[in-house]
This record gives sequence, C-alpha cells and structure tokens, in this order.
Amino acid sequence: MQRTQVLVVGAGPTGLVLALQLHRLGVAVRIIDKHPGVLELTKSAALHARTLEHFRDLGVAARVLAEGRRVDILTLRTGHRDRVSVDFRELADTAYPHMVDIPQARTEHILIDRLTAMGVPVERETTCTGIEQTPEGVTATVTTPDGGTETVAAAWLVGCDGAHSTVRDLLGVEFAGAAYADDWVLCDAVVDWPLPRNEMAFSADTDGIYGVFPLPGDRRYRLAYTQHHDRNGDPVEPDLADAQQAMARTGIEGTIESVDQFWTFNLAHRQATGYRRRRVFLAGDAAHVHTPFGGQGLNLGVGDAMNLGWKLATVASGHAPVGLLDSYEAERHRVAKQVVSFTHLGARAMLLRGDPRRHLRDATMAMLQAAPPARHTMARRLSQLSHGYRGTPAVHGHAAHLHAGDRLPDLELFDGVADRTVRLHDLLPHDRHSLLLAGHGDSTALLGRARELVTMPGHRPDTVAALVLTSNWDVSETAPQPGVRAVLDRGRQAEELYGRGPTAYLVRPDRHIGYAGPPDSRRLAGRLAVVLSPTVTPMPGGRR
Repeated sequence: MQRTQVLVVGAGPTGLVLALQLHRLGVAVRIIDKHPGVLELTKSAALHARTLEHFRDLGVAARVLAEGRRVDILTLRTGHRDRVSVDFRELADTAYPHMVDIPQARTEHILIDRLTAMGVPVERETTCTGIEQTPEGVTATVTTPDGGTETVAAAWLVGCDGAHSTVRDLLGVEFAGAAYADDWVLCDAVVDWPLPRNEMAFSADTDGIYGVFPLPGDRRYRLAYTQHHDRNGDPVEPDLADAQQAMARTGIEGTIESVDQFWTFNLAHRQATGYRRRRVFLAGDAAHVHTPFGGQGLNLGVGDAMNLGWKLATVASGHAPVGLLDSYEAERHRVAKQVVSFTHLGARAMLLRGDPRRHLRDATMAMLQAAPPARHTMARRLSQLSHGYRGTPAVHGHAAHLHAGDRLPDLELFDGVADRTVRLHDLLPHDRHSLLLAGHGDSTALLGRARELVTMPGHRPDTVAALVLTSNWDVSETAPQPGVRAVLDRGRQAEELYGRGPTAYLVRPDRHIGYAGPPDSRRLAGRLAVVLSPTVTPMPGGRR
C-alpha cells in the first residue's frame, strides 16, 4: 500500500496549484489524473489580479506574464453599442492592475513544469475509483496506466477532478443547479480586429453572445459565442463562415482569417452542497461551475486551492488542531455562491435577446458607466480582489478600514529604512503567518510589543513573522528587535492600515487577515494559538 499525506485527484489548474502549495509547505503529496496529458481544448483563458498574486507566491507569475497577453479593459456591448467598460488599471492595491489572457493549457504546462522541478510528477492515466474513510485517514483505490489497481493510503484526499467529478460522486454530494439552454462554440483564431489589443469585448444582440479575447501571438484571439441553430432548431456545426457570421453580433467589422479548431460545450450553474466529507474535500470545478461571464472559473478554483493548502499544511505539521479545516467550506462555499449568482445574472442579462427587459438592462448599464465608483466596484469584484471571509468563524475583529477576513491590500510604499519602494505583500513571507503591527506612535514601544506578541510563552515563534509599519522617523534610530522587521512609511502610503492607536493584523499565508484590532495579548491569544500552538502529533508521512 502506497502512503502519502495528501492525495490530489485531478491535475487541472486547481489540483496543480494545491499540489504546489502543499509541497512548498512541507507536505508529502501525490497528484493523479485520468487523462494521458494536458487537455488542449479548455475553455479558460483569463487570469485575474488575485490569481496573479497567488502565482507570484508560487513562483510562476513571471513566466505567466512573459507568455500571456496583458488585458486592461473589459467592455460589455449590447445592441452594437458600448455599454460598460471596466478598466482594471484603476486597481491601486495590487501589483497586477490588469488581466492576463493565456490559454489554460499553457497555464497548466507552466504549473506542471514548476511542480516537476520540485520533484513531484503528475501521475497520468491514473483514476480514482473508490474511497474508504476511517478516523485516521483515507484509503483510495486507483487504476494505473497498465490496467492494474493500486491502493493509496492518505491522511486527506482532495477532489479537483472537474465538473464531472468522480470524487464528488463517490461521496454522494449533490451538485445543485441547472444547465443552460444555449450551447457554446469556442475557437482560437487569427483575426483582423479593430479594437485595441488590451481590450476584451463581450457582446450581445437579439441573436446571442459573442466574446473576443486577445491571446498571445500576432492577431490571435479566442472567440466564444452561443451556437447557431437551423430552422428545425438543430445546432449548426461550426466552421469559419459560421464564426464570421456570428461576429455580426458585436456590431464591429472584423475578419477571421484562420481557425485552429472548433469545439462546443454545455454550460450550467451548479454548486456542491458541501465541500467536505470528513477527510475528503472538493475544490475547483468539482465544487462549482458557472458561465464564463467575466472569466471567473479558473481563478475561483485557484482561490480554493490556496485557501485549503495552507490549512492542510498547518494541520498536517501539527501546528493547528484539525478543527481549522472546518473553515475551508465556511469561507469558500460562500464566495463561490456569490460568483455563481453573479455570473448567472450577467449571462442572463446578456442573453435577453428579444425580451423587452433588455431596454432596462441597457439603461442600467448606462448608469453603471456614468458612475466611476460602480465601475471600480465591478473591477474589484471581477479581479476577485474583493473576495473575503468577513463574519466566518476562523476570523475575528476589525480595525481602521479593514475587517478580519479581508484580503490584505498589496500597497506600494517607500520604505525609509531600506531606502526603496516596496510592495506590502513582498514584505511578508508566503509560507507562514505574519503579525503586522501598524502605528504612528513610539517606535521602541511598537517593536517591543511585536516581539512580545510573537514570543508569548507556550507558543512557537518560528511559525510567525513580525513586521512593524510606522510613519515615525525614529524607527530608523531604534535598536532592532530579534525576529522583527521595521518599515518606515514616511509618505503614509499605507494610511488605511493605521488606526487611532497601534493596530495589529494577523495575516494568513493566503494574504487574508485572520485578526484585526488592538495588539492585546488576550484578544490575540486565541488567534495566535492556531498557528503558534505547541506541536501536536503531526499526520503520518509528513516532512518536518
């Protein structure tokens, strides 16, 4: 019997990110996939700011940026007119104020290359066919490429095996929702298209939807549109002429010169009723599917993997009780429900066709276009920077403009101690929690307090990093505290982090805030105990 700490089923973007996250945090992981290789015919292409932040932590963002196509603007058109343009360049609290369009298959190859370099191969043509759970772990039955059968014992198993998830079926979890009536056509093509290459256009008229998404390469685009039907109601087999005819829905004169390959697919809006059954979890498309409106799907799955990965690693290493894993479903199920609802509403609005309500839709879009705050909110929502976990059990408190559960803003500021411009996320390690102490007061007191908090008796200081952020110039002359970094923010570029007095933020490895409030030992103790607790018995097979 083969043993591992975590068995990941499915090597799409969600499974690959989860395997990367677990391995770099010291967890023994195996990842299997039933397919012989990466599927080239995949729907996703857009990577949003939040995903690019995660990719930076995983060490693959630079390559994605080098290979992908930067897209700054998403324009929604109806009735051959621009209605709403969302400009992602307005996003000031991220290093990535834009999208990157890159075929999903390329993203997967980049992730696989990174995983392979770490010594974790993707085990191909290997299918999970059975799952048995005990209080101590999971036993999975898998079929191997040679037609044989293997038994894998793991502490945890995660189903990242897509919309038709075998793991979800084996668990008996309901996939609630419904399919859409329209089928879609997808192709990658060379197109003479007059809109700028930094703009993605999503258009609708009385005949259906047509999306044009810039890809890397000379005049290359991904085209996605609702399938034509003939007079008998039967779907029309797509070809270049059909794609060209459907482009009339945009009201923009473009010419399709060549097409690589066509494929059609069905869409649905569904969500698993639960993301966890004891020691087995669901993530990515195995947990939720929806329309491609706004390019949310792949990004949502990456968020699942980053959330679950650090929690599994913390529990597996013995630094946290198993109850921490309960927060995965509490946090990610709510976020996915919001995305499924949002994309469903957007797709329905764009597919009103001859419905008289389309005039109300167009008037609403005009109001959004005329309201910069509303468009900024849309940019934050589409970029997934606004996704958060306020009010869920594993987070607590609020301070200044931020609440526990929020993503920590990745502010750009000039560090007067290091004498250089920095990003806040770059000041915090991505493999452990961080205690961020912000304040305008006495620097000696701030540094001493930070050191005191991360060295409370009975806790493990090696699992938390400490950072003091202050506008007080005397921090440059204050004697440093062991294990505490100081940053001088004389320009007050991080003003939104400062409260009336010293403010503490416990920042998780996924860059979300676990605690926000006064740097009070009593209030922080419960939150710090999760990550600074005395070591309990680690899960078997782990690397310490």
